[in-house]
Amino acid sequence: MALSKHPCKNHPDKFTSRKCYHCKDPICIDCHQNYFHHIFCSLKCALKWKIIDWLSVFKTSKEFGWLVAIILLSNIITYNLIVSRFEISDEKKGIEQDSMAVYPAPEGFVIDSLRNAIRGKFKIKVETQPGMVLTLSHNGQFVESLLPNEDGFSFEDVALKNGNNSFSIWGLTGAGKSMLIDSFSITYRSARIEYLLKPVYRVRTDAKKVAFTFDGGSSNKGTKEVLRVLRDNNLKCTMFLTGRFIENYPDLVKQIIEDGHEIANHSFNHPHFTNVEINGSHSTRSNVNRDFLHQQLKVTDSLFYHNFRKRLKPYWRAPFGETNREILFWAAELGYRHIGWSYRCDSWDWVADKNSELYRSAEEIKNHFLNLEEKYGLNGRIVLMHLGSERLDDFPYLTLAELISELKQRGYSFLRVSDLLKG
Repeated sequence: MALSKHPCKNHPDKFTSRKCYHCKDPICIDCHQNYFHHIFCSLKCALKWKIIDWLSVFKTSKEFGWLVAIILLSNIITYNLIVSRFEISDEKKGIEQDSMAVYPAPEGFVIDSLRNAIRGKFKIKVETQPGMVLTLSHNGQFVESLLPNEDGFSFEDVALKNGNNSFSIWGLTGAGKSMLIDSFSITYRSARIEYLLKPVYRVRTDAKKVAFTFDGGSSNKGTKEVLRVLRDNNLKCTMFLTGRFIENYPDLVKQIIEDGHEIANHSFNHPHFTNVEINGSHSTRSNVNRDFLHQQLKVTDSLFYHNFRKRLKPYWRAPFGETNREILFWAAELGYRHIGWSYRCDSWDWVADKNSELYRSAEEIKNHFLNLEEKYGLNGRIVLMHLGSERLDDFPYLTLAELISELKQRGYSFLRVSDLLKG
């Protein structure tokens, strides 16, 4: 009888009968990683399995206590020094190093993000017989092993995932006998996270209010001109800046602040988070996980505070607009809500190739929004534009003042995202 197939954990469009030797999640051939003569989904899973395997092999040894202590120490060191680096810099999966790697914060300060993670945590204290080793598993996966101390056993800061959480605590005696100490389930919900999970693309309003937003990535070409147009027309907008932009152009960021614009998070170095560009799927890229996304947002947040002693607004915009529920949840844990852009409100000013079907001249960009307003209105819409441009001429800012002037004549006011949301 043929083995049943399931969608790969990283590539839902690929079905496979193979599973990770440790976590048992289905993985396709592209996700196979060979360690210790077995197939795993990651080095992290391989190391967890190896630790459990060592425990079972040496559990009757006279030096069992010392062995477990050494294993626990090596587990912590390996996880912090090897696994975290492996997940960021794995080149076997075709990651473009410049666009995907997480760069360390500049020398002289630490990553001290102002966003405190919204995570449910609790502590487990267990009293049991002397000489026993306890192991905690969460949703079927190994979490931690403990040796007793003077106060007994204590699993500190156990993290809860959104939804159902199943825990099991197993004990292993010095004689090698294992037993189930306890098992229980906790359902965790955060009203704040559920709220932040909902991305914003448009605000319902009958008033003629519109938000012009500008993304700042790697280029500053044309930024001064954009800011001058906004200043001359007394517009206050929302700017989504990358950490790279903040790091490379501090004088421009200072001008943005002085002009009264609000600044939100646009990741550190503008990586892809999903597989849309690869296969059209909104599934999370294999090299992107919770820690990766958190670091992208935290480094940017810390850079901004380090340079200007001001806080970023609690909004973010994913590079290329690539999100899914998992990615939105990770950002919500840090207190961020995703701000997209309204239907047909991408200016396409980022297209520099005049031969591209997506290319719009500066005049066409202006006419696109005026025609859109005439047919459907711009009430509550969020418009996407950019602070930088790779064009050689025909810069989008050349007609920006005309667009603003015409919309003002039609009765529109221009709001920052935070002000639009208040309405």
